[in-house]
Amino acid sequence: MKVAICFIGTGKYLNFLPNYYENIQEYFLPNNEKTFLVFTDGEGDFPEDVKVYKQEHLDWPYVTLKRFEIIQKAKEEIAKNDWFVFIDADALVVDTITEEEFFDTTKSFFGVHHPCHFLQMPPHNQYPGAFETNPLSVAHITEDDDLSVYYQGCLWGGKVPNILEMIDELEQRVNIDLKNNVIAVWHDESHLNKFFIENKEHLNVLGSEYAYPEVFTEYCEFEPKIVHLAKNNSKYHV
Repeated sequence: MKVAICFIGTGKYLNFLPNYYENIQEYFLPNNEKTFLVFTDGEGDFPEDVKVYKQEHLDWPYVTLKRFEIIQKAKEEIAKNDWFVFIDADALVVDTITEEEFFDTTKSFFGVHHPCHFLQMPPHNQYPGAFETNPLSVAHITEDDDLSVYYQGCLWGGKVPNILEMIDELEQRVNIDLKNNVIAVWHDESHLNKFFIENKEHLNVLGSEYAYPEVFTEYCEFEPKIVHLAKNNSKYHV
């Protein structure tokens, strides 16, 4: 299988790329052909399997809210692959992840159970948790929605072309909100959650070990596969 790995790193976030790239090459989907899609405003000498897309740094929260629009720049390259995987720039694969454990070929999409929701840390320990409740947002939940899992925006993806259709849809939803002067409470993550709730039968839910929060290590009784790095005091010294 061919897999496209998406890295968005503008400004100082480009500094995460060397370790990000090396660890994915060592540990992640070892039997797959991987292409890295790098969106950045920085410069550098990149390996041959890295496709670079110029992306200006956007002010917060647009740098994350516009994520689906940014990724559209690479849709022709994505279409050459079987799977698309988005991994946050400040996430690091730290253990071997095989194709068999990561992909469910019967499902079109995958998302990761937010570890703070899994651990029932505030605000996830009471309704509505971190879900968007503003009815003016396309991402808002309803009383009929299944809120048993909250998904973290640091890791998601799916089969091609299904994932391209999802990216199209979520770009449109974000722009509808912006047209109505609305920004969802957790930006792209809020829209991702609503989409996954609507398409749960097509979704493979990955465990929180794939989004292990380094800042909450003392609360986690599971071993990390992918670590969401503590930016100021990471033991991984990125």
